[in-house]
Amino acid sequence: MPASARAAAAAIWRAALAAGDVAWLTSGRPAAAVAAWIAFLVLTIAGERLELTRFLPRSALARRSFAALALAIGAGAVVAVDPRGARAFGTALALLAAWLARFDLARRTVHDRGLTRYTAVCLLSGYVWLAVAGVVIAAAGLTPGAPAYDAALHALFVGFVFAMVFGHAPIIVPAVLRVALPYTAAFYLPLGVLHASVALRLAGDATGSAALLRAGGLAHAVALALFIAMALAAVVGGRRAELRRSAEPRKGV
Repeated sequence: MPASARAAAAAIWRAALAAGDVAWLTSGRPAAAVAAWIAFLVLTIAGERLELTRFLPRSALARRSFAALALAIGAGAVVAVDPRGARAFGTALALLAAWLARFDLARRTVHDRGLTRYTAVCLLSGYVWLAVAGVVIAAAGLTPGAPAYDAALHALFVGFVFAMVFGHAPIIVPAVLRVALPYTAAFYLPLGVLHASVALRLAGDATGSAALLRAGGLAHAVALALFIAMALAAVVGGRRAELRRSAEPRKGV
């Protein structure tokens, strides 16, 4: 994607964040800022994925369609207070999810092994929740307090966003904190619990079951706790392995 287009996308998500904060402060209602915050998170993540895969060949149509979707999401966040605007906003989110599933590098790396495959699974499964959120918003709008509102927000903020967090943490944590975070297949456990928790929550919204809503909320916490515990255990295990290697006598000495 050309640098100018990436810069334009970055400008849109920055404007969305500012617009959301202003809407919250002026109205006193966090719900007034929800669409702008959604646009900020979605476009930030999509922009980072583009940056990481900028060397992949993409057609002019693919590049232009991404730019058009970014603009549609930014504009949709502004008019989402109107039911028709919210539905257009949801449609743009669903189309962006389809774009990411089609053009993201994860579609290729999911056939690899180890950490590379795990990251790809996190990304592609997250795009599914982004699509679900978009479809729900396109069908029902963004009416605070409605079951569809709860479903859309949990699909997006929990299913989509945290799938991205889980997938990138083994890459970002070592770079930022300068500690080893060795990958293990056990990382799939909190990811599976995360997706199950969102499915439970959405089932509760669809059926009006308070028990399913509570179970989904509790499972959200379990998924996050599991991921944090496993990440800490992996860091400690990696550190111990480094210490053992450094303590071993060098050959030829």
